[in-house]
Order: sequence, then C-alpha cells, then structure tokens
Amino acid sequence: MDQIIKRLEKIEEGAAGFALLGLAVLTVLETALRYTVSYTFSWFGEFANYTMIFITYLGAAIGVRYGTHFSMEALTEYSRDRISHLIKAAAYALSGIVSVLFVYYGTVHLLKIRDFGVRSPAMHLPMFIPYLPIPVFSLTMGFRFFALSFRHFRSFLQNQPFERIRRK
Repeated sequence: MDQIIKRLEKIEEGAAGFALLGLAVLTVLETALRYTVSYTFSWFGEFANYTMIFITYLGAAIGVRYGTHFSMEALTEYSRDRISHLIKAAAYALSGIVSVLFVYYGTVHLLKIRDFGVRSPAMHLPMFIPYLPIPVFSLTMGFRFFALSFRHFRSFLQNQPFERIRRK
C-alpha cells in the first residue's frame, strides 16, 4: 500500500511540474508571437485559466502533505504536549471538514454545469471538465487532513511528545 501511495505522490508532483512547465512555455510562445508577428491563440486565455485551477488545487493537496500551509503556532508552541496534540488534531479535523465541503459543493456545481450543457467559448470544452480538479483534489486534501488529525489524536492518547518549531 505504501508503494502505491508513493507512486501516486510522484504522479501528483510530476503533474504539477509538467502543468507549470507547459503553462510557462505556452506563455512565452504566446508573448513572443504577439510581439513579433501580431498573432495570438484564441484558446490560450481559457487554457491558462483552467491550468491554473488545476495547479492551484493540486498544489494545495501537495501542500497538505508537506505541511506548507500557513498556520498559527502560538498555542501549540507554548502549551503542554498533550494539549498541543489536541489543538492540532482539532485544527486538522476542521480543515478536513472544510475540504469535504469543497468536495460536496464542487460536485453539486459540476453536476449543474453538466446538466446545463455549458461549453467554453474558445475551446468548446464542456465546462464541467476544467472544474473537475476542485472536488478531486479537495478530496485528496480532506483525506490528508483527516490522517494528520488522526495521527495527532493518537499521539494525544499515547502521551507522546509534541514536535516544537521554536525559532531563534
């Protein structure tokens, strides 16, 4: 199971990297064409927006894994170990609940867009396709937040020491 998770994590990071690289290459190409031969792609603006949605939600899911999302650490840094674990468990559980709400409302929105048959103006894509990353990667974030919450709650029950971030 760990091997599958590690492969999925590598795929996530690779997809984010290739999406960013592709967006950068296309942006340079679009800019060069615009200022040299006065030509632009009609679909590029839409593609850039949809790629940014993909990268944003994928990056947010990856950020949960690495613990790079902003957080307020004052309470956990100066509380006793058990209390710090309990605060972290509650914060991660709340973040997981918010992620599940993103999944729910994102899915409801996608289904409405699909039922209306809305298409993008330049690329003529069904509009629910570009917004699929919102519920998919929010689900990934939710799982990761709940796993972190469970880990801190287990550490609370086992009275394990809390890792402090003390900066000098």
